[in-house]
Amino acid sequence: MSSEPSVPGTARAWGWVAHLCAGGTTPWDAWTGDGVPTARVLPGAQQLELLRRLNLAGRAPDGLADRVLTAAAPGRGKPDLALVGAGRSPYGPQPVDPALLPPDELVRVATSVLAEDVVALGVPTPPRRLNRFWHRRHRLAGDPIEVAGVRDHLTSHGRSPGGPGAPVLVLGGPLDQMLADVWSRRCFERGSFGWLEWLRFWQQRDELPPRIDLAAVADRHRAQSPDVRVVLDRSQLPDLLAVRRLPPPVRPGADAAELARRIATVVGLLVPPDERAALMTHTLLPRMPATTTPPVALPAEHRAWVKAAAERMARQLSRAGYAVVGDPRAVVPAESAAPVAAGPPGVASGQQVLDLAVRMLVDDTWKGQG
Repeated sequence: MSSEPSVPGTARAWGWVAHLCAGGTTPWDAWTGDGVPTARVLPGAQQLELLRRLNLAGRAPDGLADRVLTAAAPGRGKPDLALVGAGRSPYGPQPVDPALLPPDELVRVATSVLAEDVVALGVPTPPRRLNRFWHRRHRLAGDPIEVAGVRDHLTSHGRSPGGPGAPVLVLGGPLDQMLADVWSRRCFERGSFGWLEWLRFWQQRDELPPRIDLAAVADRHRAQSPDVRVVLDRSQLPDLLAVRRLPPPVRPGADAAELARRIATVVGLLVPPDERAALMTHTLLPRMPATTTPPVALPAEHRAWVKAAAERMARQLSRAGYAVVGDPRAVVPAESAAPVAAGPPGVASGQQVLDLAVRMLVDDTWKGQG
């Protein structure tokens, strides 16, 4: 869009830009003051409305306004949109009232800024810890969130998992939970499809993600270790590892996982793939603010497929001679699983994701956590 004041409505738009940069919160449709151009082109409606939402949420850190107004809007969605009433191009999308933009359009801009923050933080140097070599080591596989929690706990106590020929513990649980854990963890690694799209992918193939196909995981590790056990009773895990207790697994809320998924997409444009995984897992994940949003849940439309796959897995574990700690039928989801609330089934709303993104942009203390 032209920045020339002679274009009808442009002076008003530049006045709104100056208002927002000064911390203002007046919506575009209520703004009447004029201003002068401060750049070659006006920022897009998504960028301007996100800045207004940030101002509503609190005092933004220095420099954030400029970063937001110059940020791209990556991913699926519309290009930068013009403000309705501030000039109109005969080409491209129609101008919009920014207050009416869906939350996803604002999240796209927010993830661009947050991805830059994650890359700027860099991959932390792991702390040096002395290993207790007199303790028997174990290798861990299976449910990635369970594995990560146990591995981090053991490592923090000088007991790094692994080693040639070490016993292997394949951690599992109800299949619906394992599916949610795989997707959530992928969001904090290399990114993924959206939760529902990802589920449809595996259902259409009638396959399970390799990390939670427990029988196949056990088979792969049998070639490396004579002692492979599938652990389905978590209460027995401390005894198997010779520790007093283990902390419960920490599962990110659906809003945190979805925001991380979108951030991972942008981080992937800024750094090589391996660095992206390290940044997402070791930099963002420990710093992601906690929310009250529950993790993703399995929609009703997928329950029949998941139950059939879980029944098949239980039969495999029972009949093929695997060493199973617990009941093989523990992989079958409970019939009494709580139904998913109204709205898009099992996922965070766009507004929940936007609220978290705004929170992280306005209050950047998360950068010092972890």
